[in-house]
Amino acid sequence: MRFFREHDTPTDPGDEVTRIAPAVVYDGDLYRLPDWAQRRREERELGRSHAAEGQIDTLTLQTGSVPRFHELEDERLAEMARVEELTEQEIQRARAAFESQRIRLAESQRTFGEARKALEDSRRRVAELEQPSRRPGDGRPSSIAITGGRRPAVRRWLPAALLLTLLVIVEVPILYQVILSWGDSVAMTALLAAGAALVMLVAPHMYGRAFRSWQENGSPAKGRWLLIGVALVWLGLILAVAVLRRDALVRPLVVDGQAIGPASEGVGRLPTMVLLLALLIATALIAADLGRRMHNPNDRRLFELRAKRDAEAKACAAAQVAYQADAGYAESIAQYLQGADRRRAGRLRQLDSGFDSLATAYLGGVVEGLKDPEAASWAERIVLRRRTRS
Repeated sequence: MRFFREHDTPTDPGDEVTRIAPAVVYDGDLYRLPDWAQRRREERELGRSHAAEGQIDTLTLQTGSVPRFHELEDERLAEMARVEELTEQEIQRARAAFESQRIRLAESQRTFGEARKALEDSRRRVAELEQPSRRPGDGRPSSIAITGGRRPAVRRWLPAALLLTLLVIVEVPILYQVILSWGDSVAMTALLAAGAALVMLVAPHMYGRAFRSWQENGSPAKGRWLLIGVALVWLGLILAVAVLRRDALVRPLVVDGQAIGPASEGVGRLPTMVLLLALLIATALIAADLGRRMHNPNDRRLFELRAKRDAEAKACAAAQVAYQADAGYAESIAQYLQGADRRRAGRLRQLDSGFDSLATAYLGGVVEGLKDPEAASWAERIVLRRRTRS
């Protein structure tokens, strides 16, 4: 019984499970053979003791009858019966373990199959998404998100960020002049001007990001009307700021306590208003377009899909290892069951040879205890006769 398929050529780890040696091999042996070396030493010592005590002598050896042999034969038969009983128990336990392992193997196989299917799906989705966007709304990420790395992102977005920063720097002194009379101090006026400049540019920038999200993902009619409403509100705020700037320009300038006339002296109010509106709207459109260009929600989607794919690859590899381990263990149980008869026969042969060596060791101890050359000759004949008979 085989639970793996072998391959001559390497394949994708996620596509096939290769056959490996089980990490843990099933061992269901209940029977352990005696320590023959220790038993032989004991039998030799017993033979010496019997010879010294007179329980056996050369005359007994001449008759070919050794009482100890009958005891060893009885022990051998009892051990053989024990081998048969324990071997049958081993087979029953191995069959139960095999059925249990088959259930576990089916579960790990199902888990591995699901993990591999999820990984293949993520790989397919990432492959479909890894194509650069050509126009807003095509559902593709930017080339920077696909290639990765910080240097391309810096090269692409640094000019836009510098332009946005430059616009903020330009707006601060203009707004400072507009709200010069609002602050309690020069520092307070500067802070108000900086905050207003950030709002004037960051808000359109965020609006551009939201507009790009709408282009990519779409939105219901309510969302479109919300975007239009926000744009109209912002246009109203721009108009209010333009009015404030116009008023600041038409106010007389005071230098060293003397009024020297307004900054827009000689220019009509309407041209001034048109110019200010054009500048403010252009600045807002630049900030909004930068936000629209810099924000592609598909970049984050690609990043999340890649992270999901990597996590699923790790989960699939872990599930594959678990499946291989369960399959290898199940195969080791199957091999154990297949070798039950062979293992029983091997144990019986070892018992026969082992007890024969015990009998030989006992005779050796008897000969050493008797110290009779004739006893050694009769012992040798007994050993030869036993081996010929077996």
